[in-house]
Amino acid sequence: MASDWTARNPYLGSDHEEICDFCGCKYGVQVELQDGHNESEEYYCPDCNKEYRTRACITPRVTKINDRTDGKTIKYKNE
Repeated sequence: MASDWTARNPYLGSDHEEICDFCGCKYGVQVELQDGHNESEEYYCPDCNKEYRTRACITPRVTKINDRTDGKTIKYKNE
């Protein structure tokens, strides 16, 4: 019965801004949540590709706001 309830309910959204702690790029993150369907999802800084994780039902959408501020062009090495 609970699975029927979650399938009929719309996604809940969460929008916030972040600043990458590696390169300083500012970007927005849109996270979709739905009861019973949230798992660990990854998303990446749009400038250096550093991986971040959050709980969501689908992969978060990332929108770049400002370029990186460290003056470099290297990519983060995710392991």
